Amino acid sequence: MRSDLSTVDKDHPDYALLSALRDEIAKRAGGLSTLEENFPLLVRDAVDFLLDSVRTARTRVSELDNVEKTFIGLKLEHFVRDMLDVPKGIRDLVVAGVDVDIKNTVQKNWSIPQETYRSSEPCVLMAIDDDKYCCSLGLIIAKPEYLHKGAGNRDTKKGVSIDGFKHIMWLVAEQPFPASRFAGLDMNRFRELRKVKGGKERAAQFFRENLFKVVHRDVARALLFDQYDPMKRLRKNGGAPDVLSQENIAVLIGTYLADRRVAGEFGFGSLARDEIVAVKARSEEEIEVLRRNDMRAKDLS
Repeated sequence: MRSDLSTVDKDHPDYALLSALRDEIAKRAGGLSTLEENFPLLVRDAVDFLLDSVRTARTRVSELDNVEKTFIGLKLEHFVRDMLDVPKGIRDLVVAGVDVDIKNTVQKNWSIPQETYRSSEPCVLMAIDDDKYCCSLGLIIAKPEYLHKGAGNRDTKKGVSIDGFKHIMWLVAEQPFPASRFAGLDMNRFRELRKVKGGKERAAQFFRENLFKVVHRDVARALLFDQYDPMKRLRKNGGAPDVLSQENIAVLIGTYLADRRVAGEFGFGSLARDEIVAVKARSEEEIEVLRRNDMRAKDLS
């Protein structure tokens, strides 16, 4: 979003209003650094809500139709309003007693409505770049001179001009957000596996086909959607490991300290608590590593 173009400083004519809005947003978000941490997570949640990967097998914004893309902004608007705990007024947000519009784009620009730029009102700008997995959040006073010239589109909406980008005050500038938890999986195959009867057999086959691939536990929950205790199907004594151990395959769950240690010996140095990986022993030494782990009680960290 070219945040480097911004020239908003204390000498800028919009600074007084923009800084007041920035300070109120930062205070309500728990500080600018906290906003930088949390906003990308809201973006991921909003995108995932529309992708609905398990039902649709989609994992990228480019796979959505145009109507669905607009709903990402609507969902994110609700998330931001809830995060800041501010009401909806004449416009989308009321911040520090000021009505503020809010616009999102998954492209390169926004569509600012006439009712906002006609009176040069403030606007929160949100941007999602799903190719680079980064997002931005900024503030602008939607003055006509900051927008494209001409009549705009059929709804009289206008985008920010190249020169107008320098009048944006960025609160979150091109911060990374997590990739889809289903990224890298064959989602059509994933949906087929969800039809396999028996949670233990289904999980075992999934991990056979996805050896050495770290997945989030939400993937396991989606795979085992019809199981009362899906995580039980990943543990010994009734789960996939009962089948896979005969094939020298172990399912390592980041919740367990012993599994994290084994993952480290297989080259996964930082298996998170919400991550799972299936590994297959490829040598006598690795078989011994798995055997020792089988002999130890799993120690919850």
